[in-house]
Amino acid sequence: MDEPLKPSQPLQPSLHRQHVAVAAPSQLWLGSDGRLAPDPVGLTGVFHADTRLLDRALVTVDGAEPESVGVSVRGGRITVDGLARNIAGETLDPAVRVVQTWDTEPGTVRHRIELTTSLPRVDCTLAVHLSADFATMDAVRVGRRTDRVEPEHHPVDGAHDAARLVWAADGRSVVVTAATPRARIVTAIERDEDDTDGFPSGHPSLVWSATLGRGEPFRAEWTAALEDAGAIVRAAQDHDAAGQANDEAPRGAVGGLLATSLTQLAGLRLVSDRAPDAPFLAAGAPWYFTLFGRDSLWAARLMLPRDSALAAGTLRALAAYQGKQGDVDSAEEPGKIPHEIRARELVVSHGPGGDQLRLPPVYYGTVDATALWLCLLGELWRTGRAPDAVRALLPASQRAADWLLGAATGPRGFLAYRDESGHGLSNQGWKDSADAMQFLDGRRADGPIALAEVQGYAYQAALEAADLFDELRQPGGGQGLREQSSALRQFAADLRERFREAFWVDDAEGKFPAMALDGGGTPLDSPGSNMGHLLGTGLLDADEARIVVDRLVGPKLFSGFGIRTLTTAAAGYWPLSYHCGSVWSHDTAIAVRGMLADGFRSEASHVARALVRAAESFGGSLPELFSGVGSDESDRALAYPAACRPQAWSAASAVVVAQALVS
Repeated sequence: MDEPLKPSQPLQPSLHRQHVAVAAPSQLWLGSDGRLAPDPVGLTGVFHADTRLLDRALVTVDGAEPESVGVSVRGGRITVDGLARNIAGETLDPAVRVVQTWDTEPGTVRHRIELTTSLPRVDCTLAVHLSADFATMDAVRVGRRTDRVEPEHHPVDGAHDAARLVWAADGRSVVVTAATPRARIVTAIERDEDDTDGFPSGHPSLVWSATLGRGEPFRAEWTAALEDAGAIVRAAQDHDAAGQANDEAPRGAVGGLLATSLTQLAGLRLVSDRAPDAPFLAAGAPWYFTLFGRDSLWAARLMLPRDSALAAGTLRALAAYQGKQGDVDSAEEPGKIPHEIRARELVVSHGPGGDQLRLPPVYYGTVDATALWLCLLGELWRTGRAPDAVRALLPASQRAADWLLGAATGPRGFLAYRDESGHGLSNQGWKDSADAMQFLDGRRADGPIALAEVQGYAYQAALEAADLFDELRQPGGGQGLREQSSALRQFAADLRERFREAFWVDDAEGKFPAMALDGGGTPLDSPGSNMGHLLGTGLLDADEARIVVDRLVGPKLFSGFGIRTLTTAAAGYWPLSYHCGSVWSHDTAIAVRGMLADGFRSEASHVARALVRAAESFGGSLPELFSGVGSDESDRALAYPAACRPQAWSAASAVVVAQALVS
C-alpha cells in the first residue's frame, strides 16, 4: 500500500472549528472540544500581544479528562460542559458533571471549574496541568516548534493565601494564581503507561482534593496574569462607542449578526504607545492583533455611521507613525501611512525554497493606506461629528496629499507598487498573497502593478482632501492649501480620464475594468472583485457603475453567499484559494457600500442578504473569508479553514449589511 502524501511544510492551523474569546491585546483559543492542549491541526493557547504564553491548561478528574458534551461562546466567555465518565454512578447515567468557565479580559484569563454530582458523596482529585512555550505568533502560524519555558514555584505561605506559578522570559510573563480553596502545586506527575490523558510527566499542575455531594458542588478557580513589557499596543480605555447610533436595532438574522459583530469589535479595541488616547481596531485574531493601515482604516470606514470616535482614533493612531523619510528596507516614504506596526521584526519562512518574508517593526509596504486615510478623514469631516479632531490632523493630511500627488509613478502614470527590499510583501494591495495578481490564463503579473481599486481610492482621496483644504483655508490666506487643492483636483481629473483609457477591457460578456495593470501597462484580463471597490468613489460614471454592478452579481463572480475574488472562468480559479476564488466578507461588503452610494439599492440588498445567509453558516458571524463554492452546489457557505475570526473589517461589514437591509 502506498504511503500517504505528507505536506512539504507545516500547515497553517485550522481555525474554523476552534473556540475563541478576545479582549485585545489578549486572546484565548480552545479546541473544538473545549480543550486547551497542543492541537496537531488547530490553534490553542492563551495569547497576549504577539506571544502565546500558555500552550496547555488541561483539566483531569481522578487522572482522566472529562468528556466534552458542549461548548458555548458569549463575548469574552467560553463555557465548556463535560462529564467525568470515569466516576461510576448508581445507574448508567453520568454521575459527575464538570463545567469549565473561561473569562478573558485584557491581560487576564480566569478559569473556573465546578464539579456537581448526583451521588451522596464523591471524593476525587481535580487537576489542571499547565505548560508555557512563549511562542511568537509567526512561529505558531507556521507550526515551528518552540522550547517550553520552565516555571518558578511559589507555594502557599503566610503572605499569600494562594499558590503561584510564574513563567518569565525576555520581558514577557504569565503568573498563574490558584486561590481558595487552596491548591497544591505538583511539579512532576508520574503516569502509568496505560494513562490516556496524554499529559507528559515533568510539567506543573494545580491540584485540588475535591469533596462534593448531591446539591453540594465543588468549585475551584485560578487566574493567569499576562504581561509583555515590550508590547507597543494595549487595551483601549475609552468607552465602546459602537452603540452611539440612534437607529433602532434591526430584528431577526440581521439584528443577530449586527449584535454579535459589535460584541466582537468591542474585543478588538486597542491603543498604541505613540497615541495612547487614540483607539483603533486590531485587524483580527489570531495573527493580526495590532494596528494595520488598510485593515484598521476600512474597519473604521465601515463603522463610521455608528462610531465617529473610532474613526478619529484610527486616523490619529496612524498619523503618529506617518512616514518621514525614504527607506527601502521598511518601504517608508515621507507622508506615507504605514501598513502594520509590531513590537518586533516579523519573520515568516514559506515555500520549499525557504524564502523569507521579513518585515521590520514599522512597515510601510502598502500602496493604498495613505489614500484610504485621506478618504476616511474626508468622510469623518462630512459627518460634522469630530471637527476638532479633523482640524488637528490638517498637517498630516497635507503630508499625505503630497505623497499621493507624487506616488503616481507606475505604468501609464498610475499608483503602483513593487517590493524593492527583496524581503517584503510581493503584492501590496489588500489581495497580498503571491499568486493574487494573475491573467485569465493563470500567468502571474510582473510589477510594478497598478491595482484598479487603488486608483478609485486615490481619486476619492484627492477630492476629499481638496474639499477639506478649501473649507479649512482661512479667508484671504492659506496659499499652500489653495495650491494643494488645485493640484489635487487636477490629479483626480487626469486620473479619471486615464483610468477609462487604460483599465477597461472586453471579454465575451462585454466590458469591465481590469483588476490591475502589469509592469508593462497590460491589463489583467481576469474579472475580479476588485472592481466592486470602484463603486462609490466617483471614478466611474453612471453607465460604467451599471456595468460593474451587473458583472458583480453575475454567476461567475457572485456565489450566492458573496462575491468571489476571482471569476470562475479564470484558469487560476479555485474556491479555496486565499485570493483567487474565495469570498471575503469585507470585500463583498465594500461592494454593497458602493452600490448603496451609487443608487443600486436593489442589488445591494440582494448581495447583503447573501452575506446574512453566509453568516448563518458560521454561527451568526462573518469570518475573514470562506469558500467560493456556490449556493448552487451547497446549501450553506463552506469554511476556509485558516480564516481568522473575529476580523475587524469582516465584523464591521455587518453595519453595511444592516444599512442595505433595514430601510
